[in-house]
Amino acid sequence: MGLLSHKPKVGIEEFCRHFYDSFVFNATIGGVDFNEVACKTYFDSVVEADQSFAEIDRDKFRNELIAIRMELFGLAWMHKFKKEGLAISQSLFTRRYLEENKQIEIWETMGEYNQAVARSSITIIKQDSDGRRQFTQTNDSLVAMMNKARFNICTKWAESNLPKPELMTEKDNITLACVVRVANRFGVDAKRFSSITVPLLASRLAARLECDINIDFDALFRLGAFIFGFYEGAKEGLREANI
Repeated sequence: MGLLSHKPKVGIEEFCRHFYDSFVFNATIGGVDFNEVACKTYFDSVVEADQSFAEIDRDKFRNELIAIRMELFGLAWMHKFKKEGLAISQSLFTRRYLEENKQIEIWETMGEYNQAVARSSITIIKQDSDGRRQFTQTNDSLVAMMNKARFNICTKWAESNLPKPELMTEKDNITLACVVRVANRFGVDAKRFSSITVPLLASRLAARLECDINIDFDALFRLGAFIFGFYEGAKEGLREANI
């Protein structure tokens, strides 16, 4: 049985490495790369809804989906374990894993989606006079509360684990950036398809792919459905995790 089955405790690095190796970067069984098959299915589905999407570079589309999937794995991890220390360890390992596997650009792209995830906790959707959706920042008091909570997560960890700012090295700054990624996931809801996180990520994906601003609503909806599926897949993979 695999590491994702119910079994005795495993380390964070062991579990995450197995998940990334087996389900994100090398999901090949019997010579069939299931990630490639899934990516083609997603791409063709969006093209079916909006023919202009056919002009999008498929390799870029695939890489963006990998980045979103890994960001949502981090979010699902945080929702599962509810401990900042475990979430920070997972974030630190993820960056190291990507660097070791010469995939650091995935980490940088994850940062784009991490910002969208953070924004989702202080955003609501409104419709303009033409019926189009607009993302609007919620009230200032909630924004201030979320900013303070995230700042406290970072400062509390830094005070115990990093030198004073004037003594920090490049490695320390990288470490702190991993902690910021975790803080940005604080207070974020992705447990329902209707949550604001899903359309925000879909919109950010469309923007990074340089889609026409008027991309068909059904196409954007399908992108959101794939994204929500990544979160659900991560949640399922973590269901029996005993870290």
